[in-house]
Amino acid sequence: MSEGGEDMLAKAAEAAGALAIELDLESGKARISGAPKAFGLTCNGVGDFLDCVAPSDRKALAEQKEGPVDLRLRLAPPGGEVRYVRLLGQRKRDGVTALLLPAGTGPGTTLSTLDAEAALTAGLEAHEIIAHYQPIIALDGEYLAGFEALARWHRPGLGVMGPDDFLFLADRMGLMGQVGDQVRGSAAHNLARWFSDAPAAPDIYVSANASVGELFSAGFVETLAATLESARVPRGRYRLEITETEIMRDPDRAAELLHAVKASGVKLVLDDFGTGYSSLSRLDRFPFDVIKIDQYFVRSMLADASARAITASVVKLARNLGMTIIAEGVETAEMADLVAEMGCDFAQGFHYAGALDPQAAGLAVRQGLSGRFAPPRPVRRSGVA
Repeated sequence: MSEGGEDMLAKAAEAAGALAIELDLESGKARISGAPKAFGLTCNGVGDFLDCVAPSDRKALAEQKEGPVDLRLRLAPPGGEVRYVRLLGQRKRDGVTALLLPAGTGPGTTLSTLDAEAALTAGLEAHEIIAHYQPIIALDGEYLAGFEALARWHRPGLGVMGPDDFLFLADRMGLMGQVGDQVRGSAAHNLARWFSDAPAAPDIYVSANASVGELFSAGFVETLAATLESARVPRGRYRLEITETEIMRDPDRAAELLHAVKASGVKLVLDDFGTGYSSLSRLDRFPFDVIKIDQYFVRSMLADASARAITASVVKLARNLGMTIIAEGVETAEMADLVAEMGCDFAQGFHYAGALDPQAAGLAVRQGLSGRFAPPRPVRRSGVA
């Protein structure tokens, strides 16, 4: 195995809480990286290892010359019950390279999954998670008002991956907080750079997302404040988006923390309003400045009178609470005209642009100084906003 291959195997093992195992069938030597005793595995050589392999799998391994390996090992951890665990790897002419997985690892786990987990862990360490920016347009004059920062993974040699390709993995691995920190940090520093490059654009802002789980995590408010201070982002030019359905899980705690975030100079956006069971009258305890009408209602308004009625009610109540309104999912000129007629202040969607990389977004800021927004380059719909 190459040195690079060993490093990848070790990273995969660390990400999965596994052991990295290399067996040299010719010399009879076995190399294990990790804590084999925690698995109840005593392995001084290939023979000791094979003694743990289920008999049917042992026979298959002996007959196999190369290709993928998926074995069951019978282990007896100290003070625990005897159990079978999975070993996933590759059979080569001179041996086996594999990962020993923790108990409970499901049959859907593959080496490619573990490679992806290792790659994401390494990507976070290398700060490869960045933000791309979807423009938010003022309906009165159609000028650029700000951006929503959206997560992307810039993988060297592979290009930029959209959120559908890795956020599910980050969530499963418990890494959403780290992903969010990198996106919010990227957004803060890019915003500061745009202010520096285009000082005549003081009203541009960036809005970044956070889950309630992140909001509730220890040190979130302090970390966000430190990030904005480090980037020298002016007060009021950074916004935090929280989804409606999540804040009602523990509204008292959410309200307390949101007030703390707002006190640090961050404006608050209620995202995806209409997807949950709240009403704006119940949300007056929260210090939101902006409400985003969920794209489902925006897209339904053209053909559905009920959706138009709901949107009109939301706009009216938001006005009474002193909130501004953004319509999400605006994809056509007809939609833009309709949400403007209904009293929305801003719009966001493919009618204007998809997510722009930081350079294109910076160019949009500079070009937008003259008035009406136009994408700095043709934007093709990609399926991710």
